[in-house]
Amino acid sequence: MAPHSPPDLPPHIAVANHKGGVGKTSTTAGLAAAAAEAGHRVLVVDMDPQGNSTRRLRAALPDNPADRTAVSLAAVLQAPARGEAARIVTPCGWGGIYSEHIDVLPSDLDLELLGLTAGLPSAERRLLRALAGVVDAYALVLIDCPPSLLSHLTDNAWTASDYLLVPCEAEFESVQAARRVAERIDRDRHNLNPDLQIAGIIPTRFRSSLGVHRKRMEDMERISGAEAICPTRFPELAVMKTATEKALPLTECGSQGRDMASLFRDTYAWTRKRISHIQESNA
Repeated sequence: MAPHSPPDLPPHIAVANHKGGVGKTSTTAGLAAAAAEAGHRVLVVDMDPQGNSTRRLRAALPDNPADRTAVSLAAVLQAPARGEAARIVTPCGWGGIYSEHIDVLPSDLDLELLGLTAGLPSAERRLLRALAGVVDAYALVLIDCPPSLLSHLTDNAWTASDYLLVPCEAEFESVQAARRVAERIDRDRHNLNPDLQIAGIIPTRFRSSLGVHRKRMEDMERISGAEAICPTRFPELAVMKTATEKALPLTECGSQGRDMASLFRDTYAWTRKRISHIQESNA
């Protein structure tokens, strides 16, 4: 594990791909829900200025734009004190077991402005500093990243992370984007996060009937090895759009939604086992 997350702290997992629209937010929300259903507390960190995870998880925010910014990462990360993220922790608004087990650090459009201060000393460690102590009460930290590799927000997310999960469509452009993620980890390992590694690639919108999709699976294996490819293949179903549009947990979206929720539970179980295997290998 990375030095900033010793064994007694929860794994910090960034959900990232250089390409937008591959299912980063859906993966983040689905895994958070699966963890909650397993009885695990999860902190979702929304590092994308679009705020899709914030909305998707129904984090309750003020109506006034200035007030929303004040209780978001856009305000905290300007010059955070150690553990300052605690003041903006917001419960998931789905209710029941989800609100009890999932908390959100909300995003805001003004988070994009953080890049203007990227040249300041240790600027890439702001999120790490803001999370210090806050994460102790959780079993998992999920960081939803913007669809950009060379960005100050991505630097902060990856510096604060132990592992990456890469949602990837079985399409050429998405696989190329996932390859760029791996290339950047290798290229900037010495000055960004020397212990960061890809825990897994999660195939999304997969059609087993398409030969090109099966071929792209082989391309994914060449990025990080066959053992890092999640065995769960997420099909493209309209219920994912329904859950996204209505900001609902999949379990409340009919039988198809419950089937997809089951796939996320399988993926969460695989992710935990995969991380345990990496930790044992690195010991």
